[in-house]
Amino acid sequence: MAAALSLLLWAGAPAAAQRIVLPTGEYMDTTSLRNPGCGAPFYQYYQVKGKYPVASATLARQAQAFLQQRNGRYTGTGLITFRFGIDCEGKRLPWTKVLQTDAAYRPTHFAPALVEALYAYLQTLTEWRRAAGPNREPANYLTLLSFRIQDGKVVAVTP
Repeated sequence: MAAALSLLLWAGAPAAAQRIVLPTGEYMDTTSLRNPGCGAPFYQYYQVKGKYPVASATLARQAQAFLQQRNGRYTGTGLITFRFGIDCEGKRLPWTKVLQTDAAYRPTHFAPALVEALYAYLQTLTEWRRAAGPNREPANYLTLLSFRIQDGKVVAVTP
């Protein structure tokens, strides 16, 4: 069963995520699989030009359309941020930290259905850039996507 779930995640297919809420944070898909062909260091996305290669405004429109297709009634205003790794082959690693804040940047929790729907959208993004370290070696990197939510709708995505 776990192997089948891993295959779905690696294939980029939206799937239900394992969700763990701890006092230190919220996590989705806590498996820590690594590509054995990729080295151990992780860079920050801005160190290796790892921003997703689609305009933020386009991502916001796509994310909102994705939510509308799911016919959910979402509420809340603030930010939902997913922080995760990309391996040296440009594949998203399953371990994901979820950060949620209200409009004043205070910690909050949105409805799980909204968080899970945005995570499913994140899983559809498969064009992550391959990165290279300072010596041009293939590199892993940590990145994030923040969805600005206003009255339950995605109005912006950063970075």
